[in-house]
Amino acid sequence: MKTLLSILLTFCIGLGISSNTYAYRSPKPIQIRGTDPPDLVELNTVLEELWNITNGRYNLNVTTTNPDGTEQGDVGDMILFNDSGTYYLEINTTGSTIWRGVELKNVP
Repeated sequence: MKTLLSILLTFCIGLGISSNTYAYRSPKPIQIRGTDPPDLVELNTVLEELWNITNGRYNLNVTTTNPDGTEQGDVGDMILFNDSGTYYLEINTTGSTIWRGVELKNVP
C-alpha cells in the first residue's frame, strides 16, 4: 500500500507542477475517498501539509518559557521562544524534549 501512496503522491505533485496555478498558489487538494481509510487519511495529511507549505499557511507557536527539556515535540517542530524581548528559533531535533535554538537578530 506504501507504493500506491508514493505513486499517488508523485502523480499529484507532477500534476501540480505541470498544471496552471493561480497567482503562484496551488488550489487546496480535495479529500480523496473510496479506498482503504487509514491510507487515505495519511495521503490527505501529506497533501494538506504540501498545500500549507506552498501557500505560506504555517505559523510558529510563541512561548515565553524555554522549551528545551520541558516541551514535547516531533522532529522538525519549530517554536519561537521570547525571552524578555530576545527571540530564539527553537527546533526539535530528537522527537522528544530536546530543542536546539538560535538567537534571532535584526541585521540590516
